[in-house]
Amino acid sequence: MVPEEKKRRAQAAEALGGIDAADLKESMRLIGEHIRPYRELLVRSEQRSNLRAMLVGLTSDLERKSVEPIAVMHGLSRKVLQHFVGGSRWAWEPLMDRLRHEVTREIGGDGGSLVFDGSSTPKKGTETVGVARQWCGRLGKQDNCVVGVYAAYVGRDDAAALVESELFVPEVWTKDEERRQQVYMPPEVTYRTQPKIATDMLARLAGKLPFTWVLADDEFGRTQAFRDQARALGKSYVLDVPENTQMRRIGEDGRLCLKRWEAREIIKTIRSSQWKYFHVRDGEKRPIEVWAAMLTVVTHREDGSWVPETFVVIETLDRSQRWTCLAHAPPDTPLSEFVRQAGLRHRIEEVFGEAKGEVGLDHFETRTWQGWHHHMTLCLIANWFLLREKRRLGKKSPGPHRQHDPQGDRPAPLPRDAQAISRHPELPPPPQRGLAQEPLRRTGPGRPAATCAERLAS
Repeated sequence: MVPEEKKRRAQAAEALGGIDAADLKESMRLIGEHIRPYRELLVRSEQRSNLRAMLVGLTSDLERKSVEPIAVMHGLSRKVLQHFVGGSRWAWEPLMDRLRHEVTREIGGDGGSLVFDGSSTPKKGTETVGVARQWCGRLGKQDNCVVGVYAAYVGRDDAAALVESELFVPEVWTKDEERRQQVYMPPEVTYRTQPKIATDMLARLAGKLPFTWVLADDEFGRTQAFRDQARALGKSYVLDVPENTQMRRIGEDGRLCLKRWEAREIIKTIRSSQWKYFHVRDGEKRPIEVWAAMLTVVTHREDGSWVPETFVVIETLDRSQRWTCLAHAPPDTPLSEFVRQAGLRHRIEEVFGEAKGEVGLDHFETRTWQGWHHHMTLCLIANWFLLREKRRLGKKSPGPHRQHDPQGDRPAPLPRDAQAISRHPELPPPPQRGLAQEPLRRTGPGRPAATCAERLAS
């Protein structure tokens, strides 16, 4: 067994919380009930049979969750399942709608959060749909990979499930008609940036899931259209932005400052009394504690207008991490809620880790457009089944303390161990992102000794 697979299986075993043989037997019985409403959405009997075979395989303990091992597991022809995943034209949208219906029923609530993130899978060759030399967070460099944009729903008890996935298609693919035909890419597919995909996804999911908050890292938060879409839908948000994001302050007297500041410059003006201490949660090694502050600012739009937003900055006590965010919420929203929501963004990282370790989210081998979406749909349904089983059995779940592999996708604010992740590997390195400046000095366990402005003046 290769070391990578050993690691994935260990992560999966940890996530399942030590399910014993009796639990497993009951789970295998229940998976039939879990699959039944999805099978009913497929027209042909062989499709329904293949759906069950794939979902049982994805939730099994196979080392590799691709088509061939699953076919061998069931004594089926590899070509049968390959055609079902990569060649068959069954519609995946009704199955995803069913998944979202179940998520809403079991963990949904008006106070839920929708978290957006991208995830990359290294791929060799040039024939897999969407593959291109682009930023690969898994490898921490530019390389051949396929990138997907995902949304996770965080509901009651901070339970989280992936509820949507879309393939990012590099521009070179959209302009190559021969390659499009080879992978059966629909003619209506055009080039869209990852933030544009997330913006469209947000608008679509607003009518399918109950949620109040929108969360994402600075790949999406830096995009004005994404923030404005959330606002237009009546949603609140806490979105990471780079430290070179420009904004104008609103003074305590209510007057708008004329000067445009970068986020890192505004941080220097925050007074000691404006920093508040928060105990976020108990981590596995030590409590997760932060300092945070918020200011009212306005940010510029291309049409010349200025839009009011809340600037939120969060720092770990050991000064190893800083997150700068732009937020929008009702005027009486306390800073504590902004900090709590910023901390929830890590849930999508945990779900990525579970989905890759338990149901083979990144084990796809199909080359076609529908094949990628079929694989993702099957994995999301399988992962949802495992989440339901964890909740039913009351087993220990990764919950809010599990940390995603720092060599994988983008880390989120407030991980289990703040020192374990010191960069955002999915994004290009500085200067594109902006370097984090030295946080404020602290005196003992109390408040900051002084603002950066006061330190510079001295």
